[in-house]
Amino acid sequence: MELKMLFLTVLLSLVVVSLPGSDAATKKIKKNKDEKAPDILTVTKKAWMEVEIDDEPIGRIVIGLFGDIVPATVMNFAALMKGKWKGDSSFSYKGSIFHRVVKDHVIQGGDITNWDGTGGTSIYGDVFPDENFLLSHKGPGWVSMANHGPDTNQSQFFITLQTARFLDKRYVVFGKVLQGLSVVKKIGEVEVDAWDRPEKLVRVTSCGVENVSPYGYRDSESKAEL
Repeated sequence: MELKMLFLTVLLSLVVVSLPGSDAATKKIKKNKDEKAPDILTVTKKAWMEVEIDDEPIGRIVIGLFGDIVPATVMNFAALMKGKWKGDSSFSYKGSIFHRVVKDHVIQGGDITNWDGTGGTSIYGDVFPDENFLLSHKGPGWVSMANHGPDTNQSQFFITLQTARFLDKRYVVFGKVLQGLSVVKKIGEVEVDAWDRPEKLVRVTSCGVENVSPYGYRDSESKAEL
């Protein structure tokens, strides 16, 4: 089991070499590392994506974002969900694919540069630092940044299919699937090759962000199965 977990952490790594992000972003983000997460999380925004498998729509995933805990990470993800960051239409998850499915563990996507899992970028530069590790991969539907080592976040992210606490303190959790966990599970059931690459094209056809009045969230209140 330990070997399998180690292998999974390697799979979640990005296979790119990147330059450090801006100094301003680094200083802003690292200030939050010593804070503690509240008992009740606050959803500050909702992000959504419509997904298809081989041109067949399978539904919408709605993700609650915890901007009070990881504001810089949420800002990056939300900006890429909205698209056209500072007028650049290439900064968008629309059209990107889920390039990796690790059976019974995670689905991974978010490469908005190479579109195959080898790339990525962020609104802060090539990479940005780990904001904090206050939230846990404590069940299915938690959304976290993929990376290729400490402080190397870009646009790639993953969604857990089950509890994966062995990923804690390595990957920054910033959101939770509120609706559409069944869609996540459908992606997780796609056949893959020996390298965990889906044998069908799993693509984000549209995506966006819904501004909401911040509200308290308990995991038991989620309608993620819908």
